[in-house]
Amino acid sequence: MTARFGILHRRSSAAQATPTAAAEVVPLQKDSVSVEPPPEAIPRFEFVGPLLEREPPHRLIADSLRHGDSIYLSLKRHRIAELQIAQLNRALEKIFDSRSQSRPGDSYCLTVDTSGVVHHFEYVPVGEPERPVVVERRDGEFVGQRLDLPLTTRLNIIEVRIEDNLSNAMSAIGEEDAITGLLADDIFGSVVDFTRDPRRGDRIGLVFEKLYQDDRFVRYGRILLARYQGQIVDQLGVYFEDQEGHRGYYDDQGKSLERMFLLYAVSQVRVTSRFNRKRFHPVLKKTIPHLGTDYGAPVGTPVHATARGRVVHAGWKGALGKAVIIEHANGYVTRYGHLSRVLTKKGRRVQQKDLIGKVGATGRVTGPHLHYEIIKNGRHLNPETINRGTRGEPLKKKYLTAFGARRDSLLVILESGLVSGRMAAVPAPATAAGASE
Repeated sequence: MTARFGILHRRSSAAQATPTAAAEVVPLQKDSVSVEPPPEAIPRFEFVGPLLEREPPHRLIADSLRHGDSIYLSLKRHRIAELQIAQLNRALEKIFDSRSQSRPGDSYCLTVDTSGVVHHFEYVPVGEPERPVVVERRDGEFVGQRLDLPLTTRLNIIEVRIEDNLSNAMSAIGEEDAITGLLADDIFGSVVDFTRDPRRGDRIGLVFEKLYQDDRFVRYGRILLARYQGQIVDQLGVYFEDQEGHRGYYDDQGKSLERMFLLYAVSQVRVTSRFNRKRFHPVLKKTIPHLGTDYGAPVGTPVHATARGRVVHAGWKGALGKAVIIEHANGYVTRYGHLSRVLTKKGRRVQQKDLIGKVGATGRVTGPHLHYEIIKNGRHLNPETINRGTRGEPLKKKYLTAFGARRDSLLVILESGLVSGRMAAVPAPATAAGASE
């Protein structure tokens, strides 16, 4: 630490004498008495004190990731040095995989001094704001941690009336597409075909959780109960977890809603071409069997495995373009074609709903879509009817009493909520078309 001292100049009688005055010398006489010089004639030193090293002034940078962005690219736009980014990355990779977990809309802030040194970095994932990443410089090195902040859970009760489709019914009451995906994929994904079954006037009642942080909605929690009352299908889904840790959705009799296959490999489906053994091909201009189902979706839409199995092909496959082929139990095979990206490898074992690729327009196509096939022992089957007539596994008998109590209590909550006015009224669009074919 640098020290600064102030030295006061000597104040002596000689210094105070005028330039024209002669100095008078008085010899010291014997037995004379010495006289202390006046205080101003003694050199004095005054200690001013150490000059503290001040922290360089900091500037705050705040931004969020854009589409196609990364933490690296975003920091480079703010002229953060490569060395600083590399040091940050080493601290981040221990607690947060930025390559797979970062998303557009994620926000961050950091403090940088005038020398370009980063002192603090905080990153908030848009999907998990309660789990921010904090990196701080300590003793010249970055130290990172992942926080877990509390969320508030609120129970919600709604009932919607379908006019044209499920997504529009949910949007009409202010709910997001995410809850449509939870309902159509996670609960009824194997038992209700939302491209064929819904009819105008069908009703869906839900008891579900919403998670909040400081009164700001973060995301949906669990759907505890879903009741579909329709002209074609009538289905109840109850969330239940037994004492062995097994959890899932069950019908009113305690039978699982899961089946070997999901009805579709992409969320919020739009069927553009159905299974048809005598279809006129739009590219070849002749009648060729269409032994699968085509789902129209934007390029990049996630594609999931519809059943557990082993990947036997992951790559280019002729007219299918980029494709994934999975072998399943009992002689079943599924094929996923025209992908823009393949996100699995040959030989890998996958579970139902695992991400395997993204929708594209590779191979022989007229536009972006997923071509999906199911084959059993060499014979193609209609993917839309694959689960027809199948039953789910029942709960163990020792859990049926607890399940029944859970089911009944949730139904009471649903009914009491609707009676007390917590039902969301959905006005019928003036020009809405029916869902029937």
